Amino acid sequence: MRVLLVEDDPMIGEAVHGALMEVSYAVDWVKDGQTACEVFSGQEYDLVLLDLGLPGMDGLDVLNLLRAGNNRVPLLVITARDGVG
Repeated sequence: MRVLLVEDDPMIGEAVHGALMEVSYAVDWVKDGQTACEVFSGQEYDLVLLDLGLPGMDGLDVLNLLRAGNNRVPLLVITARDGVG
């Protein structure tokens, strides 16, 4: 299974990346929304783990661009936000 992890916090990213690698997932880890969008154009993923509070391009913008392109990859939002919007 190939997973895209979009997380800018090094401590959280390292923990999630390590845990997924430990159970033999192929994981690409990017740390900002713009890079995430660029990666989508060149690689298919089975799952995306997406933080909402990203530098530059917000995670909701990434999600909207992904879905606007009819990409229906399963996506799990991982965030410290306590509300939407």
